[in-house]
This record gives sequence, structure tokens and C-alpha cells, in this order.
Amino acid sequence: MMQFSMELMYHLKLDNLFVVNIFVIGQMILLSLFYASILKLKSQVKVVNWSLCFALLILSIQFFVDPKQFLKFNLFEITLTSLFIVVFALLHFYNMLTEHKTYYYITIAIIFFMLGSTILYLVGNITLTLSKDVKYLSWTLNAFLFLIYQLVILYEWKISFSKKTVL
Repeated sequence: MMQFSMELMYHLKLDNLFVVNIFVIGQMILLSLFYASILKLKSQVKVVNWSLCFALLILSIQFFVDPKQFLKFNLFEITLTSLFIVVFALLHFYNMLTEHKTYYYITIAIIFFMLGSTILYLVGNITLTLSKDVKYLSWTLNAFLFLIYQLVILYEWKISFSKKTVL
């Protein structure tokens, strides 16, 4: 749905960067809630919850002070939300050292995608001044990372939740 909205806005010559900002914030909220629900230690859950509130507060202040940040690549927002999610994923990885490996592949995919995508977003403003081929290459790489991310989630779902037949 988001991809369709962004494509439609692009073809209508409308600025669609605010949709990316909505996606990044929504992604952080959902993944924070996901990790808060699977982390076992109360102290880790508190870290996730406080971090989420802190990030939302900081971003709210930033958007209040400079609303134009919502209409462009907000590098601070992208970096802040992605790094928090990576930290939450690493907390879960730490727990999996001594526990059953639940959501193992999803966590790997999240770390890989978030770090790679963040780097591509960080150079997003730079690519605006480069040739169309270079811009297209960076977004193609991001789309490829997202595809791998989705395939790994599908694989995790298949091995964790699909019905297994008994012989």
C-alpha cells in the first residue's frame, strides 16, 4: 500500500517524502512493540519502552521546531529509529545465547536490513545531486535489501508457524 501511494504521488508530481517519515516512525513503533513482547527480562522491556518514548518525544520536538524536516529525508529520524531497533534486536540476540532461538531469522533480517537501509538513506540527500543512474542504483539496492528482508520473514514464518504434517 505504501509503495502504491508513493508511486501514485510521484506520478502526480507530488512530494512523497513525508510518507517515508511516517513509515520510519511506524516501523519503529511496531518493531519496538514486537521486541518488548518477546524480551523476557523486565529491565530490557523497560529499556525498549523508554527508548520508544524518548525517540518519539525527540522527534516530536524536532518536528515542532522545524516542521520542514517532515517533508524531506530526515537523516536524524532515520538514524535514531534504526539504531534503536538494531539495539533491541541485539538485546534479543543476547537473550538467545542461553534460550531457545525464537525469531532468530527475523532478527538477523532486521539487523541486516536496518543497517543497510540506514546507510542508503543517509546517502539519500547526497544522491539527489548525482546522476539518475546513481540514484536508481541506490534505490534498487534498498529494494533488494527489502526483498531479502521480506523473504527471510517468510522463511521464519514457514519454519515457525506453518502446520507440520505428521507421518
